[in-house]
Amino acid sequence: MALTARERLYLENALEQIALAGAAARALHYSYQRRPESRVDQTYDEAEWERWDALTARFARLADLLTQRVFRAIDRAEFLPPEATFIDRLNHAEKRGHIRSTYTWKEIREVRNQIVHEYASKDILALLQDVVQHTPELLACAQQVCEYAGVIRARLDESAHALPNAD
Repeated sequence: MALTARERLYLENALEQIALAGAAARALHYSYQRRPESRVDQTYDEAEWERWDALTARFARLADLLTQRVFRAIDRAEFLPPEATFIDRLNHAEKRGHIRSTYTWKEIREVRNQIVHEYASKDILALLQDVVQHTPELLACAQQVCEYAGVIRARLDESAHALPNAD
C-alpha cells in the first residue's frame, strides 16, 4: 500500500528518533560499564564523580529521548493521537512490548527528574542506586525500539513499490 507524504514523514521521523536513541544507549552502556563501585561513605575521587556524572546525565538523556521523542514518534507513525499524555505513550509502548512495565517507567521518569532538577542532592547515593537499578531497563527498551525500526523500514520499503496515493 502506498503511503502519503505525511505518513512517510512520520515513519522517517520515527527512524531518526530511534537512531538517536540507539546512539544514546551506546553512550549510556559505556558509562554503565565504567561506573565506580558503589560505596556507602561517598569517598569517591574526582575521576569517579565524573564517571557517576556521565552515567546520570546519559541516563537522563536516554530516558528523555525514549519517552518524549521515540515513543511519540512511533505513536505518530502508527497514526495514534499526537496529544497523547505521558501515561498514554507508556501504555502504547507497553502494548508494543517496548517496555515491560508502565509503573517502572514512571519510576524512571522520577529518577530522570531528580537528575535534571537536582532534587536528590541530599541523598545522592539513593539516586545513584536508582540509576544503576533502572539502566538495564532503559537499555533493553532502546534495543526493542531499535529492532522495531526494522518494521518501520519494511513499511517504507513496501510503500516504495506501491502506487502513490494522493495526499
